[in-house]
Amino acid sequence: MQLRAERRDESWMSDGPTARDLPSIDEVLADSAASFWLKTALRSALCRDPVDAAHDSEILARLLEERCDQILSGS
Repeated sequence: MQLRAERRDESWMSDGPTARDLPSIDEVLADSAASFWLKTALRSALCRDPVDAAHDSEILARLLEERCDQILSGS
């Protein structure tokens, strides 16, 4: 299972993955290739209000994407 998005596919990143593109929560948690950080964040989010967790994860994803773009562009 491939969990890491490749940065060269800009259209996929801007539109976001669809439910069909994503593994299930159980698949991620069982995947030995999934990072400890991702699994810990996912387990933590599952204990929260799902709307709040989804909103916070969207903000986190945007912040990390912006940071990645800045690093890759040399800014």
